[in-house]
Amino acid sequence: MTTREEYRHFLNDSFNGLRLRKPLFYSWDFGLSFDLQVGSTDTDEYFKEVSRRASTIFETAFAKLDKVFFVFMDYKYKRRKIRLGNFSFKQIDNLNSAEISYTKEKGLYEPDGDFDVAIIKLTADRMNYKNILTAIGNSDFATRQPRLDQNGVFTAKEVYFINIDKKLIFHMYDDRGLDIIATDKETIRPIYKKHNDWILDYDREQIDKQFDK
Repeated sequence: MTTREEYRHFLNDSFNGLRLRKPLFYSWDFGLSFDLQVGSTDTDEYFKEVSRRASTIFETAFAKLDKVFFVFMDYKYKRRKIRLGNFSFKQIDNLNSAEISYTKEKGLYEPDGDFDVAIIKLTADRMNYKNILTAIGNSDFATRQPRLDQNGVFTAKEVYFINIDKKLIFHMYDDRGLDIIATDKETIRPIYKKHNDWILDYDREQIDKQFDK
């Protein structure tokens, strides 16, 4: 079975065929939504805190040897393809091109919108997740580096970390926040407890109700 086939089977079997798209939190019954923002976006301290919070939550959700699908999605404006030399791939230790499976997603956000998708199966310890999360946090700010997208202020790239062992999906959408969903609420209960202060207030009532039952 190819990595692409494994990935499809995993989403079908564990998440009822869920299609990855944002906002991830509203796509599933059991989930968490976190606020990464503190202070003004015109300070270095703001971005350091965004990266710190995102990385800290990631470390709670992923053990070093957890098996992971790393999913990189790029909106297809033109006939460009995902390049092996893109920033995210460079953050994976000893990545071989044979490890990357490619597919497409059509109509995720609009009928004519196509995404090129790259899927890599690996263990969490091979990823420099801090650099990737930092780049996601910078992506809407043209003067900050590193960024996932070098072609303009608007980023058309999305990154999803799927924990195969824990049946959990982690998605940081930008500097504002990140979402986590899982097949079992008990999987995310420790994350909910440990990082409760960072829960997004807008979604807090809905999140709290999951764990009151």
